[in-house]
This record gives sequence, C-alpha cells and structure tokens, in this order.
Amino acid sequence: MNAARMKHTTSDAASWLVADIGATSSRCATLTPPADTPENIRHYRNDNYAGLTDLLADYLGARDEKPRSLGLAVAAPVYGDDIRMINRDWSFSGTSLSSDLNFAHVTIINDFHAIAYALPALDDDARCEVGSATEYRGGNMAAIGPGSGLGTSAWIGGDAGGAAMTGEGGHVTVSGRNQHEDEIIARVRDRFGHCSAERILSGPGLITLHHAMHGIEIESPEAITGNPGDDACAATLNQFFSFLGSAAADLALITGAFGGLYIAGGIVPACIEQLRQSPFRERFDDKNRYQDYMRRIPTYVITDPLPGLTGLVAMINRGS
Repeated sequence: MNAARMKHTTSDAASWLVADIGATSSRCATLTPPADTPENIRHYRNDNYAGLTDLLADYLGARDEKPRSLGLAVAAPVYGDDIRMINRDWSFSGTSLSSDLNFAHVTIINDFHAIAYALPALDDDARCEVGSATEYRGGNMAAIGPGSGLGTSAWIGGDAGGAAMTGEGGHVTVSGRNQHEDEIIARVRDRFGHCSAERILSGPGLITLHHAMHGIEIESPEAITGNPGDDACAATLNQFFSFLGSAAADLALITGAFGGLYIAGGIVPACIEQLRQSPFRERFDDKNRYQDYMRRIPTYVITDPLPGLTGLVAMINRGS
C-alpha cells in the first residue's frame, strides 16, 4: 500500500467499498446498506497500478470516511482466499487486503457471480432485447459475456428466493456446425492445443478468430468491431456472433434459462446493431428438435454500464 497517499479518515462501520475488478479496468464505489445505489463511483485503468492494493488505496485516499467492509467482484477464479487473475499479473488475498487496508470484513466473488446477482434487478432501462421470443416468463436466467475473457453465470429460481450460480463455462470446448467452422477451430487448436470458447469469444479471441479466418494479424478487437466496411472484419464479426449464438444457446439449455439469456462483457454492448443484423439469434434457435424450446427464451444485451457493481450491491443487501 502506498501509505503516503492515505489521508486522515474516520471509520464508517456501516458502509462498504464495492469494486468490480476487471483485467483492463476497475470500478470502485461506496455503499451504505440498505441503499441500492452505489455512490462515489470512480473508474481506473489497471495499468496505472502495480497491484490491487495500490488501486484501492488510491480510492480510499480520496475519501473522508473509510468503509470498514470490502466487497470485490474479480475477473478471476475464486476458489479460496488466494486470488490469481488469469488475464492480468495480479495476485492478492482477502487476508492481505484486510491487513494492508484495515478492513474488518472482506468478501470476494467472481465477476460473473456478481452479474448473476444483478440479473433479477435488470429492467428494460438496463437491457436491450435482441431478436424476439415466442414467450416471456420468469424463472432461471443466464449470462455470458465476452470481454478480456469469457464469463458465464446464472440466476436459478424466482426473484426473491433464487440463488446465484457461477463457474468457468468460458473454458468449455467449442465445436463447429459446418466444415468451414471445423477448419477455423482446427487452426485455433493447432495454435493453442485446445479451442475453448474463450479462445474465440473474447477480446483476444476476436483477434485469434480473425487470424484463423484470414491469416491477418490485427492489433486490437476495436480494429475489427470498428471497421464494418472491411469485408474481412465484417466476416470475422459475423462468425464471432455465430459462435456466440451457439455458446449462449448451450448455456441456456444447461440452465433452463426461460427467464432470459443475457449478454454482458465489454464487446457486445458496443455492437448491438451489428449483433441484430448477424446470425446470432438464428444460431441461438438452431437446436434441431429443440428449436421450439429455444424460441421461447428471450435474449438480451445488458446495457447497465456497471452490472458488476449492481450485482455486488444486490448480494450485500441480500446478506449473502
């Protein structure tokens, strides 16, 4: 911790520091339950900090009152107290954060675990439907999100009595639906040894997919998503959405997500019109004998700019 940046503060035992820690950027805010809206929201570029402790210390240093509880949603597997981020060279633990930053209580969950808690709270102001379903009902909801990696999660049960389900579904093996896709996957497999969903359905995966399809090295996902007039980029994005449709459908089948399949992450919310014009929903429905089943499931893009914080707030207020 950079103690020199910490100013004198008073302790606020009732409030929380809540933070959504991504691979590239992080969002921090304060919350005083039972309020359901976080305050004092600040955004950070992770490259500006040596580690999470320095980032949180910077946020705390700007506050007159110091929360005594910390809630984190982290883009990393959470199996115990020691957290190692996959797409960023950061490691930390709840114990070290508590000691270094003087928190009385620390809760750490996976970022898509937080998304699962957010799902029941998302209304039409925080989501955008893509395609149309033949039925709209309550029940289980699932989320998938291409960003720096590929997250998955689900909300199982009704709004009041449900439970958040999390896992590492982004690392399931991808299969093709035709010879063209089989050839793409084979090229990715030759390069990496395993073609997981995350290998092609993420920011880095979009670059990998472009190379597998066209043999062209490209610097960033934005060079593809922001260049719809280029035939190669348009073909890559269409294929990306086709693979996403199949992966989303698999998740919806596994979780029985009649309440809706939600797309989160940093890529798709910026490309909603391209998604609508793509084969995404057609591929989502294309489950042969289960086509009618799939058509009953609505598909949404999450437009809430801070769904990780929304989920952390919901989790804290539920006392989970």
